[in-house]
Amino acid sequence: MSSHFEFIVAVPVAIGAAASFGLAGFLQHQAARLAPQSEPLRPRLLIDLMKMPKFRWSIVISAVGFGLQVVALSFGPLALVQPLLVTGVLFYLGFASRSLHRAPDSLLVAGALVALGGLIGFLLVARPIAGKGEFTGEAALPLGVSLVAVVAACLYTASRLPEEFRSVPIAGATAVCYGVTAGLIRSLITVPDVATLLGRWQLYAVIIVAPAGFLLNQNAFQEGAIGSVAVATINVGDPVVAIGVGAAWLGEDLTTGVWNTVGEILLLMLMASGVLILATRAQQVADRMRAEGLTPSEAGLGEVAG
Repeated sequence: MSSHFEFIVAVPVAIGAAASFGLAGFLQHQAARLAPQSEPLRPRLLIDLMKMPKFRWSIVISAVGFGLQVVALSFGPLALVQPLLVTGVLFYLGFASRSLHRAPDSLLVAGALVALGGLIGFLLVARPIAGKGEFTGEAALPLGVSLVAVVAACLYTASRLPEEFRSVPIAGATAVCYGVTAGLIRSLITVPDVATLLGRWQLYAVIIVAPAGFLLNQNAFQEGAIGSVAVATINVGDPVVAIGVGAAWLGEDLTTGVWNTVGEILLLMLMASGVLILATRAQQVADRMRAEGLTPSEAGLGEVAG
């Protein structure tokens, strides 16, 4: 199959996946803002959310997006597909603005573009190279300790921040869980049969970490009046964490050299700047909505009736 044909197939399919994830995130944010307030990682939140039609539809749409992602990755490389997938935050902003019947906020879009531009640049400079693709048994403990420590640090930070900024560290914890899940799944792809799969600790780690990430995702949506902040943080953080997991435990190499390392650091800082712009502007937009007498429900950027 020609690379030209693969490109023609992978690009629109990946964009379709990004649109699906953007719409699913928008619906989940609406539902999360309606649900009773919940502390992070409390399963009760999912029970409350499953009662809402919008949330149930978001699960279906997420499944469609995941299927499209698998198809896109079967035709195109990760370096092509991943940057297209993270444009889901732009689709999120489009759906939110459509519900408000006004143009997307220019600074929110700018913040999203800065964050996504930093991620795309990081992927181009780092150029991760596939390694052995399998965790050793000795990796379980340090991976688990690192995951728990980082998530705990994010949640502690969230508890110390003003309410309007709590969604950022919670979304960061979500991105860590999603990135680790991606690394665990990557190590299971080459397992030859079901019997061998059932004997791998990575499978059981996925069963724990993936739902925890999804629950934290809803906690992040519940905390932020404007969900684009959480969406952008997760979309840019997930692949970066996955690349870090691959480099630390799966033998995946990043491009080295002084200038490459400097470039990677600067691009990570650019990503962080984009998320900071989003977080700051989101609070301003929320304040403006209140000044105009609009509730999050009326604006389509927060609570809506199920």
